[in-house]
Amino acid sequence: MKALVLYYSYEGNTEFIAEAISETLNAPIIRIHPTNDLTSTGFGKYVWGGGQVVMGIKPKLEPIECNLNEFDVIFLGSPIWAGTYAPPIKTLMEDGFFIGKKMFYFYTHQGGAQNAERRAEKVISKSNQFVSALGFLDVLKNPEENRRKAQLWAVECIGEIE
Repeated sequence: MKALVLYYSYEGNTEFIAEAISETLNAPIIRIHPTNDLTSTGFGKYVWGGGQVVMGIKPKLEPIECNLNEFDVIFLGSPIWAGTYAPPIKTLMEDGFFIGKKMFYFYTHQGGAQNAERRAEKVISKSNQFVSALGFLDVLKNPEENRRKAQLWAVECIGEIE
């Protein structure tokens, strides 16, 4: 079994969790980059990011520098925007980047993520095996607690499929 940690992060929260999972599993890690990423800060990021979600935008992504077919297991991470995964993750999940993978979904948020797992599971399950998901609240406000939580979850996830 070969695992990969693949994520999009806007402010570093999702990146923090992705790094904790990657280090725990000694798995490669890749950050997704849209060709035209948002640069807004403050309130503007909510307007532009949420607007992309509402409009169903799937941004074009920079090439991923590995062969995703080499991996059996994908840990996929996203911040939550307007109650769901960020648009770059929408591109990955809906445009056939993965087929037949065991998928673990993690997400970061600051509240308002009540349906995030269900939405991701629905899309992931179309062509992959959704195994489990876990959310992380206010990651950088409680970094050590969230790091431990991510590490424990990663070990549990791998134990489920071995």
